[in-house]
Amino acid sequence: MSSWSDVISGVPQVTVLGPLLFLLFINDLPSVVAPDTMCRLFTDDCLLYREIHSQDDQLQLQRDLKSLEDWSILWGMKFNAKKCNIMSISRSETPRKRLYTMDDTVLGEVSCSTYGT
Repeated sequence: MSSWSDVISGVPQVTVLGPLLFLLFINDLPSVVAPDTMCRLFTDDCLLYREIHSQDDQLQLQRDLKSLEDWSILWGMKFNAKKCNIMSISRSETPRKRLYTMDDTVLGEVSCSTYGT
């Protein structure tokens, strides 16, 4: 039997509880973005997307990214902007282009992505 120890922060590694506690911790994250912006949570990841029909939609997506930043500062869990990227899916040959930023970093654009790697 181990002796008692204070837990200051974090989640025990290699436990069944780790992913569950993490999901409980980030459960309110979707509430900080606009209703038309979709926020999907996974074990240790977040996917944010919205349909872009106008410049207003682009600006709203950028505001939502800023809201995620503010949430991360409030809860002390920073996003790694270098691992974040954008992907445009469009039927048009000339989709609307815009640079999106997070944490003063321009998010890279990808043409395809395998989720979870």
